[in-house]
Amino acid sequence: MQSIGPDVLDKRADKRKVIHVAVAVILGEDGRILLARRPENKHMGGLWEFPGGKVESGEDVQTALNRELHEELDIQVSTFMPLIKVRHDYSDKSVLLDTWVVGGITGEPKGNEGQLIQWVEKQSLVRYQFPEANKVILRALQLPDRYMITGYFNDEETLFKKVSSALSAGVRLIQFRAHWLDESEYLKLARRLSKRVQTQGGTLIIKGRLSLLMEPWCHGLHLTSHQLGLAVTPERRHADQLLVASCHDEKQIKYSEVMTVDFITVSPVKPTQSHPGAKPLGMDQAAKLTETATVPVFWLGGMSLDDIKGARRLGAQGVAAIHEFWGC
Repeated sequence: MQSIGPDVLDKRADKRKVIHVAVAVILGEDGRILLARRPENKHMGGLWEFPGGKVESGEDVQTALNRELHEELDIQVSTFMPLIKVRHDYSDKSVLLDTWVVGGITGEPKGNEGQLIQWVEKQSLVRYQFPEANKVILRALQLPDRYMITGYFNDEETLFKKVSSALSAGVRLIQFRAHWLDESEYLKLARRLSKRVQTQGGTLIIKGRLSLLMEPWCHGLHLTSHQLGLAVTPERRHADQLLVASCHDEKQIKYSEVMTVDFITVSPVKPTQSHPGAKPLGMDQAAKLTETATVPVFWLGGMSLDDIKGARRLGAQGVAAIHEFWGC
């Protein structure tokens, strides 16, 4: 594990002007996504990208997207769903990628600037080479909008039954939380539960020490805010493992990013039964913290399915919850 010095944590102290870029993930009626390949004679030529361009002064993002899509692809779109905002610092400039999933296409896409375009299945996006800044967009596209955290259970049968029911209902991302168990009992259950979740098409995230990432059965690890103080880059056994972190303030968000997490939870957004003494952030503060992150953010604490749309509109990936998914 590589230690990270304080200089890395201050990497975003740079006050250079940030270029606001509107990015369109164009979704076809068949679920495929339209990519464009940058011409070889341009900056980062030969790489694939999601179409878009700079937002002009006084222009809203949706107008900018349609202007750019008309210029680049000779199309217009009518539906807009925010995906993620992410800042990326290159050696010569900083960009804020304001990314939206768009649809309702009018016109037949074509490369007006001589660029190659191609419709791609979402699961095949990993085969294409993108600019570094696009990698967070790809992760956001792969993540669902709900993250279930397991609640209290008396026995293994109840645990497996509730998790299986959630998977059957469409939940695909689950954190196994059982702080009342000792470590050996917890990990014994986690191994079996991980296999069950994977069989039903989901991913199980566990809690515990960083070295668990080296276990072949571990498909994801959720770090506590206290573990973020370790300031190390954890080694992973395989590339598709997910590393997640709990964050409550901007400092923790920065620590999580230097630890190369795939996404974070920000909490508590609202009052919550599991942590009744914790002061809630409120929607406005949660949105401000989300804007500082460079990875997808799930809002946690008193969240319900009804909050997904509002959280997405304010920049979050979706919501995480215990009671909403687990029941009591």
